[in-house]
Amino acid sequence: MSTHPKPGTLTSAHDVTASRTGRPPYPPEIADKVIERLAAGETLVAICRDTDMPSTTTVQRWRDENPSFRAAFAQARHDQMDVWGDECVAIADDGTTDYITKVGRNGVEYEAVDQEHIQRSRLRVDTRLRLMAVIAPHAYGPKVEHDHTGVVAVQHELSDKERARRMALFLTENRGMTIEGELADVEPRSLHGNLPPVASDGESEDNIEA
Repeated sequence: MSTHPKPGTLTSAHDVTASRTGRPPYPPEIADKVIERLAAGETLVAICRDTDMPSTTTVQRWRDENPSFRAAFAQARHDQMDVWGDECVAIADDGTTDYITKVGRNGVEYEAVDQEHIQRSRLRVDTRLRLMAVIAPHAYGPKVEHDHTGVVAVQHELSDKERARRMALFLTENRGMTIEGELADVEPRSLHGNLPPVASDGESEDNIEA
């Protein structure tokens, strides 16, 4: 059912404007055909290619100047996307021409996969899907999930110098704090790592080892 003005319902103001600009008056009967064919899945270029149809520029002007035609055109576009979706399924399911008959060198016929046809079918589906996602993104566009928890996690990689600075700051601010937990036996180490202790004056190395 068309939602734009029916034949004979044009306002006189529109007719006067069309006559002043030199443009032909808006013909609802032709507009009905454009809308019906567009909703049936035809492209606007294919419709306007017929000799009894207006040019694409004229149809676009009707859409810009006439609110009722603009609304009907938008609905027809939505219906067109549904048709294209059905066409994608039909093209993908149709495997009748996926194989062709070839003749081998020995003169014997055999069935071979028609890669060219398969690639063409894939292109037809992909082209429709991409246009559908652009024209009707709410119905056929990619689904985007939004997280509304309000928590944002940001990770920063700290250098060894920055990590040491933060540890020193923590120890300074929490001096005298008791840390609960089990103590483990730790072998005493010098400030220089695992180097053996240096003997003081008056001590021999044998006394240290003992």
